[in-house]
Amino acid sequence: MKEFHYKSRDELYKKVAERCAQGLTRGVEKRGRASFVVPGGSTPAPVFGLLSEMSLDWHNVFVAPSDERWVDTSHAQSNEGLINRTLLVNKASKARLMPLKNEAATPELGEIDSEKSISLLERPFDITLLGMGPDGHFASLFPGSAQLSDALNPSLEKPCIGIDATGCPVAGEYTERMSLTLSAILNSRLIILLITGDEKLSVMREAKENYAPELTPISALLNQSDTRLEIHWAG
Repeated sequence: MKEFHYKSRDELYKKVAERCAQGLTRGVEKRGRASFVVPGGSTPAPVFGLLSEMSLDWHNVFVAPSDERWVDTSHAQSNEGLINRTLLVNKASKARLMPLKNEAATPELGEIDSEKSISLLERPFDITLLGMGPDGHFASLFPGSAQLSDALNPSLEKPCIGIDATGCPVAGEYTERMSLTLSAILNSRLIILLITGDEKLSVMREAKENYAPELTPISALLNQSDTRLEIHWAG
């Protein structure tokens, strides 16, 4: 695990965008296509904006969200909608999005179709970009969610899992989620964890030193040694 600290958020976003671009370019050059897993939320939006203006071979880049609220894609809280508005525009409009959301009534019922969509991405994923919440969740793997133990099992074979985040304060109003599992996320050539602010830096370091994934799920990611992990932070 490597940590990179920056003097400003603008520098952080620029360096992370460049790092992602390098990995995607390498994937296309070596295998003819590249896979890119991306988070929702407000933090990565500036990175998406920078990437969208870069001259990559976007036609051969396949993109998927790391997780999704079980809402219509036109909803303001849809990660797919965010990706379409902020990343898959400008030069990146030619990239292909593989959604997690489908027509099933619940995430649990939608797992099979979500898995079919994710299966179209080259694995290992070339770049998996993640964020982290102040409770230490990543993707939609929230502390206290009923499915957390299964989702964090590194031996779990399925890549997607329906999450019921009822009672998890950080999940907000939309508690029905679909998330990539830890085992799917670890099947990456490089994981980049993008965090901002002193609070999240403190949470990350505490999770690294004290392995308790049931309390702070990011601990499971930080304390593995199978996949390259880079942490990029600015205050």
